[in-house]
Amino acid sequence: MLKDQSYRKLLSPISLFILFCTLIALFICSTESQAMFGFFKRHTVEMSPEVRGRITDGGEPVVGMQVARSLSYEGYEKGKEQLEHTFTNENGEFTFQPMIVKSRMPGDIFGQNQLVMQIVYVERGDKLYRLWGTRKVWEPMPPMSDLLLQLNGDLQNKEVQHLIDTSSYGGMERQNVSTICYWQGELISTYYNNELITSYAEVN
Repeated sequence: MLKDQSYRKLLSPISLFILFCTLIALFICSTESQAMFGFFKRHTVEMSPEVRGRITDGGEPVVGMQVARSLSYEGYEKGKEQLEHTFTNENGEFTFQPMIVKSRMPGDIFGQNQLVMQIVYVERGDKLYRLWGTRKVWEPMPPMSDLLLQLNGDLQNKEVQHLIDTSSYGGMERQNVSTICYWQGELISTYYNNELITSYAEVN
């Protein structure tokens, strides 16, 4: 009986030590598991913020013109195109509501850098005019969201490429947007036929 009690006294500190080590191991495993299996978490993906714009032709509003917004992302419906249409009003203005979805792909080590394809365009005859064409990160990007509220394009404009510096917001240093919309700003560099321009007079 005495021997059994001594054994229990000896076992108690050892048991506590083992329990402590087990808890530490479980905590480490849990942290690693969260990192490893983070793709189970559903992330909020911005397919598109609100879009506003105006279509003109030689400065005159184009009324009743159909405007299309095409969005796609591999982490949503297997990359199937999400296509919406609207029409310009009597002032040539149009809008699209934001499209926000849930996806596990941003937590996937192989999918975390997948980009969202965004295109806003109109067609006349056999010609397509892009008001917006880019691939962007799945998170909101303030400079891009601001420009999507200014899709004011004239059908007489030539298509240009704007390189937008979104690096301060977690995006790309040279975010390419193809468009007939003419913008200016300290974050924007504009190219036509692969040449940097300083004035739109160099285009038209």
